[in-house]
Parts: sequence; structure tokens; C-alpha cells
Amino acid sequence: MQTSNPLRTAIKQNMRKKGYNFSVLSEKSGIPRGSLSLIFVGGPSRRSPMSFQHLIRISEALGLPEDAFFDLYVDECFIGGRPNRSRIEPFLERCIELGHPGCIDRVLERLNGEPRYLPLLFRIAESLNGNVTNSPIERIYQYLLLHNGNRHSIEVAVCHYRLFLQKIGEDEEINSMALNAFSPYRDNLPDEFKLEALLVMCNLSLNRMNADELEKAADELIALCIRLFGTRDCPPVKPFVPEYPLERPILFYYSQGYIMKQIALCERGDFRQAERYSERYRDLSWLVSDPEDERSVSVLREVAHTTSLGCGLLDGRVEGLDEYAKLLGRHPTETTSGLIVMLRTANRYSLDIDEWLKRFPLDLERTLEMQDSAYRKQVGRNRFARLLYQLSIYHYSRGRIEESLQTALQSWELSRRLNNHRMFRLLASLTLMYSGQCEPTEL
Repeated sequence: MQTSNPLRTAIKQNMRKKGYNFSVLSEKSGIPRGSLSLIFVGGPSRRSPMSFQHLIRISEALGLPEDAFFDLYVDECFIGGRPNRSRIEPFLERCIELGHPGCIDRVLERLNGEPRYLPLLFRIAESLNGNVTNSPIERIYQYLLLHNGNRHSIEVAVCHYRLFLQKIGEDEEINSMALNAFSPYRDNLPDEFKLEALLVMCNLSLNRMNADELEKAADELIALCIRLFGTRDCPPVKPFVPEYPLERPILFYYSQGYIMKQIALCERGDFRQAERYSERYRDLSWLVSDPEDERSVSVLREVAHTTSLGCGLLDGRVEGLDEYAKLLGRHPTETTSGLIVMLRTANRYSLDIDEWLKRFPLDLERTLEMQDSAYRKQVGRNRFARLLYQLSIYHYSRGRIEESLQTALQSWELSRRLNNHRMFRLLASLTLMYSGQCEPTEL
């Protein structure tokens, strides 16, 4: 029968190297001498378990990294073969924060899918979500999905949502697969999470340039906002009190639903119908009570006017081009989207907009710096690739063939990096223009 304990043996070896006895260790760690005796002296049946806080203090007292004994501490969480919540919880939390996937896997394996511990694991993962940048937290969510038998539970939906956000990156094919895998679970999310989920879905659909998919997600976001926050003339049935903090202000979700709807309609060429939706968020003053939000309401009023002008430009009412360019200069985060509108208008109606383009230098890195999340940066990259595509058509229509080819190659290289197959197809269509088989206005 094994009476030695690897964790305690390793600690004692380090004590000998330092020349420490238990009195010195007690003084340096702040752990009472009697407590150390209970932890280290005697056989397995007589020794007291070592708390996680004691482990950290002992490591620090020995001048070692706090995770020096993590590999050996797993067994301490299961003394007598039974999981101990008070040791498992802080240990797993720190393993996630410091990035110790091996220790996490060993704890999860020992828990063996026991249903009573699933709520604990879910609470640990949710408490750390957003505060860590490494991947071990994904292991917790994957474990929960593997062992939670209720496919329609809120917890399962949240796990799928967290993994969905973790998977979003620069590869659009991977993003598409992640979106398709998550989409069936969105209706089971808490409303606070569903708002952000639908917004992310809108942006990923925009990257894929799928107007039908984008419009569907936008309609869902609009309907959810109306249910939660009401309209100017019809307040919600009951006030919305979020259980979890919202990722963004209410004004942002409310307006973005309509803006995404407009983009979807413009993708299909229904510019006049898209223009009407600007009125839905032109004045959202009824939605705010804090005077500090009045500035956001004012900004949205100007954004609504700008998008209305943009829809008009695409519809052929080009007299608004100068005003549109001036308004765009006041909203640097929307420069890429605004330039796409201007270039589409110029390409569609054979306009010269060289003077306006000089006001807006193309700078992808600066564009990305203004985005507040990984997926928003991804949206920025995809929009920039599309901007370059429109710019290559514009250069060609102005007779600048060399510049057109260089710009098309830049768009191709960025699209290749993003693995955006839809952009590949758009760029391939430029060969028809270069070979004289179609006019720039036809693309």
C-alpha cells in the first residue's frame, strides 16, 4: 500500500534544498505550524487535505512559481476518490487563467461526466469568460456539451454560443462552419446573449455577402429589440431587466438591426425600400433616459440621414454625393462602408469621384484599430477587400488599367488571406471586364 504522497514529497524536497523546516515554512507562508503538521505528518488516513490557497502560499514561500506543483495537486482534489468542490473550483479557475490544459483534462476525466458537477463547471467557465485569452476554457464548454443530456437547455445554448465566438477568426470558411453549427441554438439563449449573437450573425452574413441570410438575422434582431424595448408608440409588455450585463448599449442593438436590414436590401438592389428604414432609427430619444445618451441619439440621427443619402446615391440620385462625402468625414469608423457606397454609385452611373477619394486615404491598419472586437476586425477586413474590388472597377472605368490591376491584386491577396470564396468569385468576374466582354457598369 502506497503511503507516500507525490505532492508532499516534492514540497519536502524543495524545503530541504532551501534548508527550511516546518517552523521556517510556517513563518514565510503565514500558515500556522499546527496546520502544516496536519497536512504533512502521518499516513494518508491521518493527513489533512491541502487547500488550494495553502498550495499557493507554500509555493511562494519556497520561491517557486505558483503553478510549480499544479500537476501534483490534481490528486488532492480527489482524496478518497471523491471530488472536493472547495479544492476543484479555485484550482480549475487558476488552471484556466494560467493555461494548464493538461491539468484541466485530468480533473475533467476524474469527474467522469457526473451530472451533479456540471453546474459547478458551467459557473466556473462563465465566471472567467471574457477575462482569459487562452483556449483551455473551451475544454470546459466542450465537456459540458458532451455530458449535458438536455439539448434544449439554456446552458447548452450558452456553451455553443461561447464556442462559436471563440472560433471566429480570419478564415471565412471556418467562420461559416462555426455559424452553421451555432445557429440552431440561438433561440434558447438568454435575451442578453441573443442580442449580441444576432448582431454577430448579421456581420458574418455580411462577410459572406449572403443577402437572404443577412436579412433574416436582421429581422430577428429587429423583432427581439421591439419585444424587449418596445417602440415609440408601444412600450414593451414589461420592462426588460437584464440578468447579465449587455455587451453594448441598447441604442446600438436597436439601430444596427435596421442598418443591417438596409444593407441586405441594398445588396438586392432594393434601394428605395432600404432608404425607408432610416426613419426607424432617425430619432431614438424615446429609448433613453440618461442625458449622457443624448449625444448617441444625435449621432444616430446623423447616421440615419447619411444612410438615407447613401441609398439615394445607389438609386441614382447623385446630387447628394457632396453632402454624403462631408457627412462621411465626420464618422471615421464608417469610412470603408461609405467609400463602398460612393464607388458603387460612381461605377453604376459612370461618375468621376477622384476629388472625393483624395479626402479618404485607404489605410487598413487604421481601420482595424477602430474596431472593438476580433469579429468586428474580421468584418473590417472583408469590407476592405470589397472596397478594393470596387476601386479596381473604378480605376478601369477611368482608364487607369495598371492601377486597376494592382488594386484587384491587393483585394485578391486580402481575400486569399481571409479564405473568402465569395470574394474570389467577384474578383474572377473582373476578367470579363479586362477582356472587354462586359462594361464596368455591368459588374
